[in-house]
Amino acid sequence: MGSDNLPEGLAPEDLLRFYRTMVTSRALDDREISLKRQNKIFFQISGAGHEGLQVALAAHLRPGHDWFYPYYRDRALALALGVTPLDQLLQAVGAADCPQTGGRQMPGHPTSPKLQITSSSSPTGTQFLQAVGTAEAGHRASLHDPLKDVLTNFQEDEVVVASSGEGTTSEGEFWEALNTACNLKLPVVFLIADNGYAISVPVEVQTAGGSISKLVRSFPNLLVREVDGCDPVASLGVLSEAAAWCRARQGPALVHAKVIRPYSHSLSDNEAHYRTAAEREADARRDPLVTFPELLRSEGFATEAELEGLREDVDRQICL
Repeated sequence: MGSDNLPEGLAPEDLLRFYRTMVTSRALDDREISLKRQNKIFFQISGAGHEGLQVALAAHLRPGHDWFYPYYRDRALALALGVTPLDQLLQAVGAADCPQTGGRQMPGHPTSPKLQITSSSSPTGTQFLQAVGTAEAGHRASLHDPLKDVLTNFQEDEVVVASSGEGTTSEGEFWEALNTACNLKLPVVFLIADNGYAISVPVEVQTAGGSISKLVRSFPNLLVREVDGCDPVASLGVLSEAAAWCRARQGPALVHAKVIRPYSHSLSDNEAHYRTAAEREADARRDPLVTFPELLRSEGFATEAELEGLREDVDRQICL
């Protein structure tokens, strides 16, 4: 790749910042898993394998300007937008002084009024309609000036992000939301992180034809893109296009990203009961925390010593 071939506006130090966020996200997952085994938290659900996609998404969006309707695997996205590791750990243990929800919400539900990250509802899929409602409010305000004064932080070019796994696209909320977003050309980025499994159900069983992006290509005004979500650089290009499409009010965008799920669905699940060792080993080879540092080294953006120093620094912050 080399510095000359990086996406426009991106410098090598940006890639190192992405990697730090990815490492931090994985370290938080591992720390919470350890705490769960000590019975210090009651539940854990990880964002492992999704980190590269999420840091790429955050690079094209503006916290406090755009709106975010995340789901429970969006740990790295929340970190990249400005939610701190301490905030996430306080939520994990249900601390009363958790700045997100005061200990009232399940772990894995990033929230920040300042950053305009809405509080996720635990029934996954409801975020789609909420996101489209937010986008429609902005759309109506753009048509009727008096509405702008009663909306919170209205921006003419705001984008709304709704993310989920591929399993959730089988729910009615997804199709209702997509229908309205396309009809009204609403600026919603539907980010579908496809890790191949809806808990223990393979995607080809859950989704007709095994591909949500193929199913929705006939929707009008909808930009549809597929990408290797384990590749942050490839994801940067596709998500840049999606964000620009929405900011230009050309309609919604759906990005279907193929990622991995190296850990079980949650600590209430054991993937070894339904996934073969060969399949899990294949996923391990695609892990962005394996492939991305290899890219950084091979392209001369960082030495192994520098990357190891970064990982040690993150471990000190998360584990102390």
